[in-house]
Amino acid sequence: MSLPPVDPAVTAEAVAALPARLRKRLDEAVPQAAAWPVESAGDVVTVRPDDQVTITLKVPVLVPDDAVCGCLLAPRCLHRAAVLSAAPVHTGEPVPEEPSTAGATTTVEPTVSAVQEAAADTLWSAAAAVLANGIPGAGAIAQADLLRAVHQARATGLHGPAAAAIRVVERLRAARREDPAFHLADLTDDLREVLAACHRIKTGDGTAMGTARRDYEPVGDLRLYGLFCEPVRAATGHAGAATYLADATGRLWVVSDVRPADQPATAAAVRTSVDLGEVRLNHHALARAGLHAINAHASAAGRLSHGRARQAVTASGATWFEAPLDALWQTGPGAQAARWLTAAALPAGDRPMAHDLAFLDGTVLGADPHGLLLAIDEQSTGRGLTIAVAAPHEDPALPYVGNLRLLATQAAGRRIRLIGRFTGPRRVDGLAFAAAWLGPAHGGHVDLGATTLIRADLDAPTATPPPGQPSASAEPPPLHLLRHQVERVAAAGRAVLLSGVDADARRLAAAHLVTASTVLTGLGAAGRQRTRDVFGRLDPHDTHRLAQAWLTAAVYEHAARRDTTRQAWTCVDTNH
Repeated sequence: MSLPPVDPAVTAEAVAALPARLRKRLDEAVPQAAAWPVESAGDVVTVRPDDQVTITLKVPVLVPDDAVCGCLLAPRCLHRAAVLSAAPVHTGEPVPEEPSTAGATTTVEPTVSAVQEAAADTLWSAAAAVLANGIPGAGAIAQADLLRAVHQARATGLHGPAAAAIRVVERLRAARREDPAFHLADLTDDLREVLAACHRIKTGDGTAMGTARRDYEPVGDLRLYGLFCEPVRAATGHAGAATYLADATGRLWVVSDVRPADQPATAAAVRTSVDLGEVRLNHHALARAGLHAINAHASAAGRLSHGRARQAVTASGATWFEAPLDALWQTGPGAQAARWLTAAALPAGDRPMAHDLAFLDGTVLGADPHGLLLAIDEQSTGRGLTIAVAAPHEDPALPYVGNLRLLATQAAGRRIRLIGRFTGPRRVDGLAFAAAWLGPAHGGHVDLGATTLIRADLDAPTATPPPGQPSASAEPPPLHLLRHQVERVAAAGRAVLLSGVDADARRLAAAHLVTASTVLTGLGAAGRQRTRDVFGRLDPHDTHRLAQAWLTAAVYEHAARRDTTRQAWTCVDTNH
């Protein structure tokens, strides 16, 4: 049983109301609150810290009165604040009515009001404080400050940076509880998105304000074909399963059952039933079948609305080598990577659900330290390149690692058709594969995170791998040095800039990456700069200077990495 989502303002208010002596104990109480017994009855959740105290929460918690504690100190009590700080953040936002645009012929550029500029400045300050102190210093108090700024940003229409800031809070919580689903790169990117949007808004750029998350909207009748499924585990504490489907035009759609969970999803998650109309299949079966959806509703990103109220029935599916699914593999890897990078440049909430999927044909070359090597080619040009296929999760509860190792050794020299998720220059995470030599027991393809392969599944004669296995990529420019320092600050704050920066800056300069060297030198200087006022107090402007220097380095690194990645997916291996 999991805690219900809580509106950011409720958590911020509960933390702010704590007496000073209880605020000091909050970080210790939050992990304990996550382990307190939870019971659910309808739209009410009850938490029992001990035999004498009960906390009652409505689902979701939207106002302070939706969270009531029975102890004598309530509502200014540690129990209530700890539970609210441990619960997931409620991300639902009201969708404002849009003015009529009938007869309009031009698009009006959004303008930034003084109130919105002030909200962006408040959000910037809260995010800058998180950056300066790193994960160890981003406890419940700092998170509450960020959530308070999120509430103000939402109220003034800054939906884009507010959504990114909520993701920062969720990732900080995952990092502090040592969740294996936490990735420092994700926290770094979300911090960059928050600070960049606030900076643009403060300079008058209204396009950075974003839009409110919209409800599902009608998309008409859909004839869909199952593609693959995967267990889902997120650093936000959500877990479940998702099935990807395609329509006759090649557009991808997702049916997912992901919700707050106490335990991360395992391979068994895809065996849960799909809650969509009259469909009587689990995710694993739907990925090999199809469906007819009548008057379907979906988000702009492609997530299908589900539930018994929707009208949908099971239909026949298609293999990956049949129409319409076969068309997904007819676009070259360079064009697919360009599509991914274009979508990745958008705010996270505006990206299509399947924007980062890669559809690749190739020959297994053998093992890679993180998975396997695959030689792929563009059928239209005959050009080829070698990529590394890694596991999305290394947790032994999911079979990704074992499956990729078995493929690398037992299928070397054989061709496979792969669905992966782009992760970098010539790198993808392996999600599913099909092959002409694969036995019929798998229904046409194998979901690498849901099915555990055995040697008998790959018992066809092993082909001879091509001689001289090439590397997955040519030697890239040492931009990773800059990325490493940017992530170090996101992880540990200002303190890490006291060493190691100057040496990396010299290495970047020696590699003729003068701009990268300059921004890293500036980041190091901002980290070491500590000024005091006439009373000996630290100057808060130092935190803003650090955030500005970090943002400069992060934005440059992000742009340079995108360009390097784009080139890596279009260059040809000379020995391929």
